[in-house]
Amino acid sequence: MIIVGHRGIAGRFPENTKASILAAIELGLEWVEVDIQPTKDGELVVCHDHKIDRCSNGKGRVDSFTLDQLREFDFGSWFSPEFKSESILTLGELLSLAKLHRLKLNLEVKIDQHNVQQVCGLVKECLLKNNANRNDIVLSSFSPDIIRELHRILPEYNLGVLSDRLTSKVKQLLDEVSAISCNLNYLRTNKKHIELLQADGYQVWCYTVNNPNRLKYLPGLDAIFSDYPERFL
Repeated sequence: MIIVGHRGIAGRFPENTKASILAAIELGLEWVEVDIQPTKDGELVVCHDHKIDRCSNGKGRVDSFTLDQLREFDFGSWFSPEFKSESILTLGELLSLAKLHRLKLNLEVKIDQHNVQQVCGLVKECLLKNNANRNDIVLSSFSPDIIRELHRILPEYNLGVLSDRLTSKVKQLLDEVSAISCNLNYLRTNKKHIELLQADGYQVWCYTVNNPNRLKYLPGLDAIFSDYPERFL
């Protein structure tokens, strides 16, 4: 079973920051999951929320700031003073870091009011510009439109369909885009779901599992996302 560091190691480091990614590398993780979304000037940055209020000393939407403006904010002190002045990470910077350390990435594409084609185009542009190894990346999203567009413009890349639970629509989307995995909320997943998906050739990745005791109810999982990956090693 693959242990995926959730937003790096979000339980012990400020999520989605370089410090959190480096901690995952130091721990020896093969995979980390991060969230990506666009800035006002069309740069992809690593950030979960569409607003920076929770994880920085700034306020407002990510896409209301340029990259240079976002870099003026502190994305570490909210977690602990020792991470003061931690800067927002760009997808390009993350890809370079991952390549240097042979780290594999699950990139979750986040949108709400964004243009699907534009955001997916930025993802493609950044991956090609950084000569990313498609075998070291899974692209995922809760948005079916994002998944379909990524499949259209990056057909060679592995896709993971994100959902709170397994539904008939999720199953149809998995088939439609030939996804590699179905990424589900572990609280709404059971042994039958796992067996059904795996019988159809899909991997099952579950989020966000922080208690190792929970795994006894989910035998056969291919991967889990965890804020505390060290608990599973």
